Amino acid sequence: MFALLVASFLASVVMAAAVVAMLRPPDPGEVVLRAVTATFLACGMTVLVGLLTDADTAEFLLALALGVAPVTVLLGAAAGEAAPGERRVARSLVYLWAGIVFPLCVVVPALVFRGCATPECRVEDFGGGLPLLVSSAASVLLAWRAHEAGPERGWLRFSLAVAVLWLGVAVWLASLEGAIDPYTGRILLAAVASPAGGAIAWLLVDVLRRAERHPVRSLADGVVAGLVAIVPGAATVSFPWSLLVGALAGAVAALVFGARRLASAGRAGHWALVVLSSTAVGYLAPAISGDTIGLVFSGRIAALLPPLVAFTAVGAIGVFTSAISWLVIAKRKKPPV
Repeated sequence: MFALLVASFLASVVMAAAVVAMLRPPDPGEVVLRAVTATFLACGMTVLVGLLTDADTAEFLLALALGVAPVTVLLGAAAGEAAPGERRVARSLVYLWAGIVFPLCVVVPALVFRGCATPECRVEDFGGGLPLLVSSAASVLLAWRAHEAGPERGWLRFSLAVAVLWLGVAVWLASLEGAIDPYTGRILLAAVASPAGGAIAWLLVDVLRRAERHPVRSLADGVVAGLVAIVPGAATVSFPWSLLVGALAGAVAALVFGARRLASAGRAGHWALVVLSSTAVGYLAPAISGDTIGLVFSGRIAALLPPLVAFTAVGAIGVFTSAISWLVIAKRKKPPV
């Protein structure tokens, strides 16, 4: 288990570095310091709250919390776009999410669903799609129209960073299993198949709608959508379902990204919707095609209700808790009378 924790740590470093390379922030030193501080905060609070409530093992909670690092880079970038140069705003958003929102969204859903004994209440979220992706993306929604989206960065550097991110996510997901067992191969296969499906589907959508984008950039964006989608069901959604989940997420995310009305949200709000739509596809996948609990396996349509409720609730928490940071930005932008 110690070796897998080391793998989780190294994977989190690789993922965070890849996201920094994708975004190329103007203050990389501040970004790294903020990510390190937030990750330590998330690890400590998640393990503490998890052990006090007996939500899961300390090893799993620690490995899961290490995934916070790349997400904090994205949250900081969103705050930086909405309030350039206002480091306090980015810090408040990142630290509040890492220290309070993330730990609560890890522990509370697990405890709630544990209290329900029926099979329909079993909700699979292997890689923490709710606390890592849904809560963080929802925390950016109030940045809507904070800044108009500019031109895309060059495709080559972005795509190379996405390839590194892909590797980091695959290793991190496999390390969450806590042991080398038959599920490890399934997790790694899902971490390869889903992004590949997402890449092909995103490119196909861009070709069909004649988007003026480099095809490699479309493939790279599709990989990100597939990675996001497979996080919740990496251990429970088997092949070829994992490939289909990635393809569906890539297609949906490409349509969301290509919607002209949504493009006015600025990069932060726009990508938050892309992440939420991709995560929604992946989070519902275990309830549809997952082993033993999925709709395909059990025929119980009621299995869809718990993940829908949990997704909505965690999204609402993300929006509510981030309101303070975004209200500060709105107040500072208000012109003097």
